[in-house]
Amino acid sequence: MAKVCELCGKGPIVVNSVTRRGKARAAGGVGRKTTGISKTRQLPNLQRVVINKGGVGVRLRVCTKCMKNAYAA
Repeated sequence: MAKVCELCGKGPIVVNSVTRRGKARAAGGVGRKTTGISKTRQLPNLQRVVINKGGVGVRLRVCTKCMKNAYAA
């Protein structure tokens, strides 16, 4: 599958992108107003990595968190 980490299974998530206008109440304004909400996708940071399995190089798409945990150990 595309855009999915092959080690942990982390994939894209759907989040709301909130657009606001106005000045914050703490900064002396009347408060922030929401003017629009649209859905966006956040994709995992995938990198191609070659991992040796039994003397054979296997190319995987791995998220950077898995890379960090694998190389730290």
